[in-house]
Amino acid sequence: MNGGRRERGEINAESRDMAIKLLKDRGWTPTSVNMVAEKQNYSAPGLGGVSVIRLAAFTRKFATLVKTDLPVTEIFSILAEGEEGHLLPEASIHVANRIANGVKLGEAMAERPRVFSRLYIHMVEAGMNSGTLDLVAQNLAKLYESESALRKQLFGKLAYPVALLVFTFAISLILKGIGFIPTPLFILMMTFWVIFVALVLLGRTAPGYRIYREIGFLIPGIGKMMRTINLARFCRVFGLQFAAGVPVLQGLEVSKEVLQDTRFRNAVDRMQKHIVDGMNLRDSMVASGVFPAQMAGMIRAGEKAGGVEEMLEKMAEYYEQDIETMTAAMVTIIYFVVYLLVAGTACVIIFGAWSHYFGIINSLME
Repeated sequence: MNGGRRERGEINAESRDMAIKLLKDRGWTPTSVNMVAEKQNYSAPGLGGVSVIRLAAFTRKFATLVKTDLPVTEIFSILAEGEEGHLLPEASIHVANRIANGVKLGEAMAERPRVFSRLYIHMVEAGMNSGTLDLVAQNLAKLYESESALRKQLFGKLAYPVALLVFTFAISLILKGIGFIPTPLFILMMTFWVIFVALVLLGRTAPGYRIYREIGFLIPGIGKMMRTINLARFCRVFGLQFAAGVPVLQGLEVSKEVLQDTRFRNAVDRMQKHIVDGMNLRDSMVASGVFPAQMAGMIRAGEKAGGVEEMLEKMAEYYEQDIETMTAAMVTIIYFVVYLLVAGTACVIIFGAWSHYFGIINSLME
Protein backbone atom coordinates (compact mmCIF):
# COMPACT_ATOMS: atom_id res chain seq x y z
CA MET A 1 0.00 0.00 0.00
CA ASN A 2 1.28 3.48 -0.92
CA GLY A 3 -0.74 6.58 -0.07
CA GLY A 4 -3.92 4.56 0.31
CA ARG A 5 -3.41 2.91 -3.09
CA ARG A 6 -3.32 -0.90 -3.14
CA GLU A 7 -1.24 -2.82 -5.64
CA ARG A 8 -0.07 -6.39 -6.15
CA GLY A 9 3.21 -7.44 -7.70
CA GLU A 10 6.48 -9.31 -7.36
CA ILE A 11 9.87 -8.22 -6.06
CA ASN A 12 13.22 -10.02 -6.23
CA ALA A 13 14.69 -10.64 -2.78
CA GLU A 14 16.72 -13.30 -1.02
CA SER A 15 14.18 -13.68 1.81
CA ARG A 16 10.76 -12.52 3.00
CA ASP A 17 12.32 -10.09 5.50
CA MET A 18 14.50 -8.61 2.76
CA ALA A 19 11.44 -8.18 0.52
CA ILE A 20 9.62 -6.30 3.29
CA LYS A 21 12.65 -4.06 3.84
CA LEU A 22 12.93 -3.27 0.12
CA LEU A 23 9.25 -2.37 -0.05
CA LYS A 24 9.48 -0.07 2.96
CA ASP A 25 12.57 1.62 1.52
CA ARG A 26 10.50 2.47 -1.55
CA GLY A 27 7.71 4.00 0.51
CA TRP A 28 5.32 1.05 0.43
CA THR A 29 3.57 -0.54 3.41
CA PRO A 30 3.36 -4.29 2.82
CA THR A 31 0.09 -5.88 3.99
CA SER A 32 0.90 -9.41 2.83
CA VAL A 33 4.19 -10.86 1.56
CA ASN A 34 4.31 -14.44 0.29
CA MET A 35 7.30 -16.34 -1.05
CA VAL A 36 6.90 -17.47 -4.67
CA ALA A 37 8.83 -20.39 -6.11
CA GLU A 38 11.36 -19.18 -8.64
CA LYS A 39 10.43 -20.16 -12.18
CA GLN A 40 12.83 -22.26 -14.17
CA ASN A 41 14.07 -20.82 -17.44
CA TYR A 42 13.41 -23.53 -20.00
CA SER A 43 13.92 -21.37 -23.07
CA ALA A 44 16.41 -22.36 -25.68
CA PRO A 45 19.52 -20.15 -25.67
CA GLY A 46 18.78 -17.16 -27.87
CA LEU A 47 15.07 -18.08 -28.11
CA GLY A 48 12.99 -14.92 -27.90
CA GLY A 49 15.99 -12.98 -26.61
CA VAL A 50 19.60 -12.09 -27.36
CA SER A 51 21.70 -14.66 -29.20
CA VAL A 52 24.68 -16.20 -27.43
CA ILE A 53 27.04 -14.70 -30.02
CA ARG A 54 25.85 -11.15 -29.39
CA LEU A 55 25.73 -11.67 -25.63
CA ALA A 56 29.33 -12.90 -25.70
CA ALA A 57 30.49 -9.75 -27.53
CA PHE A 58 28.43 -7.54 -25.21
CA THR A 59 29.91 -9.20 -22.10
CA ARG A 60 33.45 -8.84 -23.43
CA LYS A 61 32.90 -5.07 -23.86
CA PHE A 62 31.34 -4.96 -20.40
CA ALA A 63 34.41 -6.66 -18.92
CA THR A 64 36.73 -4.19 -20.69
CA LEU A 65 34.80 -1.17 -19.42
CA VAL A 66 34.67 -2.49 -15.84
CA LYS A 67 38.48 -2.40 -15.77
CA THR A 68 38.41 1.37 -16.40
CA ASP A 69 36.72 2.00 -13.02
CA LEU A 70 33.99 4.06 -14.69
CA PRO A 71 30.66 4.38 -12.81
CA VAL A 72 28.28 1.53 -13.63
CA THR A 73 25.70 3.95 -15.05
CA GLU A 74 28.25 5.34 -17.49
CA ILE A 75 29.39 1.82 -18.45
CA PHE A 76 25.87 0.80 -19.48
CA SER A 77 25.32 4.10 -21.28
CA ILE A 78 28.44 3.43 -23.34
CA LEU A 79 27.33 -0.15 -23.99
CA ALA A 80 23.96 1.10 -25.27
CA GLU A 81 25.65 3.37 -27.82
CA GLY A 82 27.72 0.60 -29.37
CA GLU A 83 24.99 -2.02 -29.80
CA GLU A 84 22.82 -2.75 -32.82
CA GLY A 85 19.25 -4.01 -32.78
CA HIS A 86 16.74 -3.31 -30.05
CA LEU A 87 17.07 -5.61 -27.04
CA LEU A 88 20.64 -4.94 -25.89
CA PRO A 89 20.60 -1.11 -26.30
CA GLU A 90 17.19 -0.83 -24.62
CA ALA A 91 18.24 -3.11 -21.76
CA SER A 92 21.50 -1.17 -21.27
CA ILE A 93 19.68 2.17 -21.14
CA HIS A 94 17.11 0.71 -18.76
CA VAL A 95 19.79 -0.61 -16.40
CA ALA A 96 21.68 2.71 -16.48
CA ASN A 97 18.51 4.67 -15.66
CA ARG A 98 17.44 2.30 -12.90
CA ILE A 99 20.87 2.41 -11.23
CA ALA A 100 20.78 6.21 -11.43
CA ASN A 101 17.48 6.04 -9.51
CA GLY A 102 19.07 4.02 -6.72
CA VAL A 103 18.16 0.49 -7.82
CA LYS A 104 20.81 -2.22 -7.39
CA LEU A 105 22.55 -3.56 -10.50
CA GLY A 106 21.24 -7.12 -10.13
CA GLU A 107 17.68 -5.95 -9.57
CA ALA A 108 17.84 -3.66 -12.62
CA MET A 109 19.15 -6.51 -14.78
CA ALA A 110 16.41 -8.84 -13.51
CA GLU A 111 13.84 -6.49 -15.06
CA ARG A 112 15.13 -7.45 -18.51
CA PRO A 113 15.01 -11.29 -18.44
CA ARG A 114 15.14 -11.58 -22.25
CA VAL A 115 18.70 -10.23 -22.09
CA PHE A 116 20.11 -11.15 -18.68
CA SER A 117 19.62 -14.69 -17.39
CA ARG A 118 19.51 -15.54 -13.68
CA LEU A 119 23.02 -16.97 -13.99
CA TYR A 120 24.27 -13.70 -15.49
CA ILE A 121 22.63 -11.68 -12.71
CA HIS A 122 23.88 -13.94 -9.91
CA MET A 123 27.43 -13.83 -11.27
CA VAL A 124 27.40 -10.03 -11.54
CA GLU A 125 25.95 -9.67 -8.03
CA ALA A 126 28.64 -11.98 -6.65
CA GLY A 127 31.31 -9.85 -8.35
CA MET A 128 29.81 -6.67 -6.93
CA ASN A 129 29.62 -8.09 -3.41
CA SER A 130 33.16 -9.45 -3.44
CA GLY A 131 34.75 -6.51 -5.24
CA THR A 132 35.84 -8.71 -8.15
CA LEU A 133 33.36 -7.57 -10.82
CA ASP A 134 36.18 -7.13 -13.35
CA LEU A 135 37.29 -10.75 -12.90
CA VAL A 136 33.73 -12.07 -12.95
CA ALA A 137 32.92 -10.09 -16.10
CA GLN A 138 36.00 -11.47 -17.86
CA ASN A 139 35.11 -15.04 -16.92
CA LEU A 140 31.49 -14.52 -17.97
CA ALA A 141 32.75 -13.32 -21.34
CA LYS A 142 34.92 -16.45 -21.66
CA LEU A 143 31.94 -18.63 -20.75
CA TYR A 144 29.71 -17.16 -23.46
CA GLU A 145 32.54 -16.99 -26.01
CA SER A 146 33.21 -20.70 -25.49
CA GLU A 147 29.54 -21.53 -26.03
CA SER A 148 29.42 -19.22 -29.05
CA ALA A 149 32.48 -20.90 -30.61
CA LEU A 150 30.91 -24.34 -30.12
CA ARG A 151 27.74 -23.23 -31.90
CA LYS A 152 29.66 -21.62 -34.75
CA GLN A 153 31.60 -24.85 -35.24
CA LEU A 154 28.42 -26.92 -35.31
CA PHE A 155 26.48 -24.59 -37.62
CA GLY A 156 29.46 -24.11 -39.91
CA LYS A 157 29.85 -27.83 -40.51
CA LEU A 158 26.14 -28.30 -41.13
CA ALA A 159 25.72 -25.37 -43.52
CA TYR A 160 26.58 -27.32 -46.71
CA PRO A 161 24.42 -30.43 -46.16
CA VAL A 162 21.46 -28.29 -45.08
CA ALA A 163 21.86 -26.07 -48.16
CA LEU A 164 22.01 -29.21 -50.32
CA LEU A 165 18.86 -30.49 -48.66
CA VAL A 166 16.99 -27.23 -49.34
CA PHE A 167 18.21 -27.25 -52.97
CA THR A 168 17.00 -30.81 -53.50
CA PHE A 169 13.63 -29.94 -52.04
CA ALA A 170 13.35 -26.89 -54.33
CA ILE A 171 14.14 -29.06 -57.36
CA SER A 172 11.35 -31.46 -56.35
CA LEU A 173 8.87 -28.55 -56.27
CA ILE A 174 9.95 -27.42 -59.76
CA LEU A 175 9.62 -30.93 -61.17
CA LYS A 176 6.18 -31.29 -59.63
CA GLY A 177 5.19 -28.01 -61.26
CA ILE A 178 6.05 -29.33 -64.72
CA GLY A 179 4.39 -32.66 -64.04
CA PHE A 180 7.42 -34.92 -63.57
CA ILE A 181 6.37 -36.17 -60.12
CA PRO A 182 3.01 -37.97 -59.64
CA THR A 183 0.61 -36.22 -57.26
CA PRO A 184 0.26 -39.13 -54.75
CA LEU A 185 4.05 -39.42 -54.44
CA PHE A 186 4.40 -35.64 -54.10
CA ILE A 187 1.73 -35.54 -51.37
CA LEU A 188 3.57 -38.29 -49.46
CA MET A 189 6.86 -36.39 -49.72
CA MET A 190 5.26 -33.09 -48.72
CA THR A 191 3.61 -34.73 -45.70
CA PHE A 192 7.00 -35.94 -44.52
CA TRP A 193 8.56 -32.49 -44.97
CA VAL A 194 5.71 -30.69 -43.23
CA ILE A 195 6.10 -33.00 -40.22
CA PHE A 196 9.89 -32.53 -40.27
CA VAL A 197 9.67 -28.71 -40.42
CA ALA A 198 6.96 -28.68 -37.73
CA LEU A 199 9.21 -30.68 -35.40
CA VAL A 200 12.09 -28.28 -36.04
CA LEU A 201 9.91 -25.25 -35.35
CA LEU A 202 8.57 -26.92 -32.21
CA GLY A 203 12.13 -27.10 -30.93
CA ARG A 204 12.34 -23.32 -31.27
CA THR A 205 9.55 -22.83 -28.72
CA ALA A 206 10.06 -22.94 -24.95
CA PRO A 207 7.79 -26.00 -24.37
CA GLY A 208 9.28 -27.80 -27.38
CA TYR A 209 12.84 -27.08 -26.27
CA ARG A 210 12.02 -28.45 -22.82
CA ILE A 211 10.50 -31.61 -24.28
CA TYR A 212 13.39 -32.23 -26.68
CA ARG A 213 15.90 -31.61 -23.90
CA GLU A 214 14.28 -34.16 -21.61
CA ILE A 215 14.12 -36.68 -24.48
CA GLY A 216 17.78 -35.95 -25.26
CA PHE A 217 18.84 -36.93 -21.75
CA LEU A 218 17.21 -40.34 -22.31
CA ILE A 219 19.11 -41.10 -25.54
CA PRO A 220 22.43 -42.82 -24.64
CA GLY A 221 24.91 -40.87 -26.80
CA ILE A 222 23.12 -37.52 -26.75
CA GLY A 223 22.34 -37.82 -23.04
CA LYS A 224 26.01 -38.41 -22.21
CA MET A 225 27.03 -35.36 -24.21
CA MET A 226 24.38 -33.17 -22.56
CA ARG A 227 25.45 -34.29 -19.08
CA THR A 228 29.08 -33.59 -19.92
CA ILE A 229 28.10 -30.08 -21.01
CA ASN A 230 26.30 -29.67 -17.68
CA LEU A 231 29.37 -30.81 -15.75
CA ALA A 232 31.72 -28.52 -17.72
CA ARG A 233 29.54 -25.48 -17.11
CA PHE A 234 29.06 -26.36 -13.45
CA CYS A 235 32.82 -26.67 -12.88
CA ARG A 236 33.49 -23.45 -14.76
CA VAL A 237 30.85 -21.38 -12.95
CA PHE A 238 31.46 -22.86 -9.50
CA GLY A 239 35.20 -22.31 -9.95
CA LEU A 240 34.57 -18.66 -10.79
CA GLN A 241 32.41 -18.28 -7.69
CA PHE A 242 35.06 -19.95 -5.53
CA ALA A 243 37.84 -17.76 -6.94
CA ALA A 244 35.75 -14.63 -6.27
CA GLY A 245 35.45 -15.57 -2.59
CA VAL A 246 31.72 -16.31 -2.74
CA PRO A 247 30.55 -18.55 0.15
CA VAL A 248 30.29 -22.21 -0.87
CA LEU A 249 26.53 -22.47 -0.32
CA GLN A 250 25.86 -19.35 -2.35
CA GLY A 251 28.31 -20.49 -5.03
CA LEU A 252 26.51 -23.81 -5.35
CA GLU A 253 23.15 -22.03 -5.61
CA VAL A 254 24.43 -19.82 -8.42
CA SER A 255 26.19 -22.70 -10.19
CA LYS A 256 22.98 -24.72 -10.13
CA GLU A 257 21.57 -22.25 -12.65
CA VAL A 258 23.63 -23.82 -15.47
CA LEU A 259 22.39 -27.35 -14.75
CA GLN A 260 19.57 -28.50 -17.01
CA ASP A 261 19.57 -32.10 -15.82
CA THR A 262 17.14 -32.53 -12.92
CA ARG A 263 19.37 -35.20 -11.38
CA PHE A 264 22.30 -32.80 -11.10
CA ARG A 265 20.12 -30.00 -9.73
CA ASN A 266 18.76 -32.31 -7.03
CA ALA A 267 22.30 -33.47 -6.29
CA VAL A 268 23.40 -29.87 -5.69
CA ASP A 269 20.47 -29.43 -3.30
CA ARG A 270 21.66 -32.50 -1.38
CA MET A 271 25.22 -31.15 -1.37
CA GLN A 272 24.03 -27.91 0.22
CA LYS A 273 22.19 -29.82 2.95
CA HIS A 274 25.27 -31.97 3.66
CA ILE A 275 27.50 -28.89 3.88
CA VAL A 276 25.07 -27.23 6.31
CA ASP A 277 25.35 -30.40 8.41
CA GLY A 278 29.13 -29.94 8.58
CA MET A 279 30.33 -32.11 5.69
CA ASN A 280 33.20 -30.87 3.50
CA LEU A 281 32.78 -30.15 -0.20
CA ARG A 282 34.29 -33.39 -1.49
CA ASP A 283 32.32 -35.67 0.84
CA SER A 284 29.09 -33.81 0.09
CA MET A 285 29.72 -34.36 -3.62
CA VAL A 286 30.26 -38.08 -3.08
CA ALA A 287 27.18 -38.31 -0.86
CA SER A 288 25.05 -36.69 -3.57
CA GLY A 289 25.46 -39.93 -5.55
CA VAL A 290 25.48 -38.27 -8.98
CA PHE A 291 28.72 -36.40 -9.61
CA PRO A 292 31.62 -38.46 -11.06
CA ALA A 293 34.17 -39.89 -8.63
CA GLN A 294 36.95 -38.26 -10.65
CA MET A 295 35.50 -34.82 -9.96
CA ALA A 296 35.21 -35.57 -6.26
CA GLY A 297 38.83 -36.74 -6.23
CA MET A 298 40.02 -33.52 -7.87
CA ILE A 299 38.02 -31.49 -5.36
CA ARG A 300 39.65 -33.40 -2.50
CA ALA A 301 43.11 -32.68 -3.93
CA GLY A 302 42.17 -29.02 -4.27
CA GLU A 303 40.94 -28.83 -0.67
CA LYS A 304 44.21 -30.30 0.60
CA ALA A 305 46.37 -28.01 -1.56
CA GLY A 306 44.18 -24.93 -1.11
CA GLY A 307 43.39 -24.65 -4.82
CA VAL A 308 39.81 -25.82 -5.33
CA GLU A 309 39.17 -23.18 -8.02
CA GLU A 310 42.21 -24.39 -9.99
CA MET A 311 41.01 -28.00 -9.87
CA LEU A 312 37.54 -26.94 -10.98
CA GLU A 313 39.03 -25.03 -13.90
CA LYS A 314 41.07 -28.07 -14.93
CA MET A 315 37.98 -30.27 -14.71
CA ALA A 316 36.06 -27.75 -16.85
CA GLU A 317 38.81 -27.88 -19.48
CA TYR A 318 38.83 -31.69 -19.36
CA TYR A 319 35.08 -31.90 -19.90
CA GLU A 320 35.21 -29.26 -22.64
CA GLN A 321 37.75 -31.39 -24.53
CA ASP A 322 35.38 -34.33 -24.19
CA ILE A 323 32.58 -32.17 -25.55
CA GLU A 324 34.66 -31.27 -28.62
CA THR A 325 35.27 -34.96 -29.32
CA MET A 326 31.60 -35.86 -28.85
CA THR A 327 30.52 -32.86 -30.94
CA ALA A 328 32.66 -34.07 -33.84
CA ALA A 329 31.02 -37.50 -33.60
CA MET A 330 27.56 -35.92 -33.32
CA VAL A 331 28.18 -33.79 -36.41
CA THR A 332 29.14 -36.93 -38.35
CA ILE A 333 25.87 -38.58 -37.35
CA ILE A 334 23.87 -35.48 -38.31
CA TYR A 335 25.72 -35.40 -41.64
CA PHE A 336 24.65 -38.99 -42.22
CA VAL A 337 21.00 -38.25 -41.37
CA VAL A 338 20.89 -35.13 -43.56
CA TYR A 339 22.43 -36.97 -46.51
CA LEU A 340 19.90 -39.76 -46.04
CA LEU A 341 17.15 -37.15 -46.35
CA VAL A 342 18.83 -35.75 -49.47
CA ALA A 343 19.12 -39.24 -50.93
CA GLY A 344 15.48 -40.00 -50.11
CA THR A 345 14.31 -36.80 -51.80
CA ALA A 346 16.55 -37.52 -54.82
CA CYS A 347 15.07 -41.01 -55.08
CA VAL A 348 11.57 -39.52 -55.13
CA ILE A 349 12.61 -37.14 -57.90
CA ILE A 350 14.22 -39.89 -59.97
CA PHE A 351 11.29 -42.24 -59.46
CA GLY A 352 8.83 -39.50 -60.41
CA ALA A 353 10.83 -38.51 -63.49
CA TRP A 354 11.06 -42.12 -64.72
CA SER A 355 7.36 -42.67 -64.07
CA HIS A 356 6.56 -39.55 -66.08
CA TYR A 357 8.91 -40.65 -68.86
CA PHE A 358 7.46 -44.16 -69.15
CA GLY A 359 3.96 -42.69 -68.97
CA ILE A 360 4.73 -40.58 -72.04
CA ILE A 361 6.19 -43.59 -73.88
CA ASN A 362 3.11 -45.73 -73.07
CA SER A 363 0.76 -43.01 -74.27
CA LEU A 364 2.70 -42.71 -77.54
CA MET A 365 2.68 -46.47 -78.09
CA GLU A 366 -1.07 -46.58 -77.66
